[in-house]
Amino acid sequence: MNMVNWKRWLFLVFMLPVISSAEIYTNGEQGYSIEIGDKYRVIRDYGLTYFKAAESDNTVMVRNWPGLTEQIAKDYLLEGYQDERIAVVATSSVKELEAENGTGVWVDVVGIFDRQLVKGIAAGLIGDDGQGIVLLAAAAEKDWDGFASEAKEIAASVKFIERRAGPDARDWYYMLSGKRLFLWDDANDARRREDLYLCSDGSFQHRIAKSEISESDTGSSFGHSTKTRNGSWKVVDKDEDSYLMLLYGEGFEESAVIEYRDGRILIDGRRYAIKKNNRCR
Repeated sequence: MNMVNWKRWLFLVFMLPVISSAEIYTNGEQGYSIEIGDKYRVIRDYGLTYFKAAESDNTVMVRNWPGLTEQIAKDYLLEGYQDERIAVVATSSVKELEAENGTGVWVDVVGIFDRQLVKGIAAGLIGDDGQGIVLLAAAAEKDWDGFASEAKEIAASVKFIERRAGPDARDWYYMLSGKRLFLWDDANDARRREDLYLCSDGSFQHRIAKSEISESDTGSSFGHSTKTRNGSWKVVDKDEDSYLMLLYGEGFEESAVIEYRDGRILIDGRRYAIKKNNRCR
């Protein structure tokens, strides 16, 4: 299997925070939906969607692969993968998998992950309009028999739909909820730092820290100030754009166009980076 892509899967699984719950998850930008119970919590990234059961180690990972073909999917699933943390191999021949508005193939897999034996299934699914995803559903070996039927039902629930041109309000909510946005424009300015913590309960904290040096006839002075404002946030669609809206506790509201362009998140034209959120989920 492609080593870079699998390493990206693993990195995201362990670094991204759990942010929401889902029953029928729809990715309009990539053109598919998947049915998964509300006991699963979901992480959304631009190339990966990761579902984790709340009370077990059962996991489902879906990676976007536009333009995937059936032959590429077969080769990818059968080739196997290994790095310093995981080894995954197919234990069955390729089998056909039905998908609404598309086709698919799948294999049984076993693996060792962080010294724990896991079992699961891996599938490649191809939409009629060029959509493509690779899905991995796995559990600890001792739990697999209880998860196997559900894992196959989840894989078989994939439905390909018409793709949208870009993220909408719901997509942005999944991508931003539980995250910290750091104003990249000020990354090289040691005197100012701006962070926006977007919590999954709909609240936010907007923190601006400043350092100032002032000169006078009697000498110079140094000061540091931090201002934190709180409120609620949401994302709304209007006139074909998505807007991040902040309602501050003081009663005033701010809104700005949010967009994803050339691998960057821009809010009101200013570049923000996603950082670890240590204040809220």
